[in-house]
Amino acid sequence: MLTKKTLVMLSTLTLVTTCVAFSTPTTEAAAKDTYSQKIETKAEARPTLRKGSHSSYVKDLQQSLKDVKYNTSVDGIFGTQTQNVVKEFQTDHSLSPDGIVGPLTWAALDENKVERKQFPVSTAITFGKKELGDNIVFSTDDRLRKDNNDKAYYRFVAKNKDWMDQGGSGTIGWYHIYKNGDVIEASN
Repeated sequence: MLTKKTLVMLSTLTLVTTCVAFSTPTTEAAAKDTYSQKIETKAEARPTLRKGSHSSYVKDLQQSLKDVKYNTSVDGIFGTQTQNVVKEFQTDHSLSPDGIVGPLTWAALDENKVERKQFPVSTAITFGKKELGDNIVFSTDDRLRKDNNDKAYYRFVAKNKDWMDQGGSGTIGWYHIYKNGDVIEASN
């Protein structure tokens, strides 16, 4: 017969083993979670900025927007231009376009910088040429956007070189080219 002390020890051991078994994520998932936590922690450490803010954080914000291909000056003053560019960025990343830079916008900016390194425009063009052919010229504003499912893509206009050589616009359509290689025709 088991003693009360043995039963308590077995129950505790079972509980600890169960917790460890269920809390051990896969290596890839753990790495992603750690990466996401670092971005969120960094984002939360920065102040919320809005129109009228003046600081080195505003300069950092403006430089970050410029780094991810949004046209803004870097003067440390959060004016109407900066607010409008922040709203564009927020819209492109499925965030509420309120023009206020809080933890979600900071995190999206940080993540966008990392994703741009992993998925540059040149890679997107390679995917586009593979799908649509080498006779296509692509142009984009170089902004890496997010769709409603949080998947990264660039928006391109594709033009046929032969049509352009014959004096036409050459435009065959607008395309979203995704990080996973999907090339999807979009309405302008």
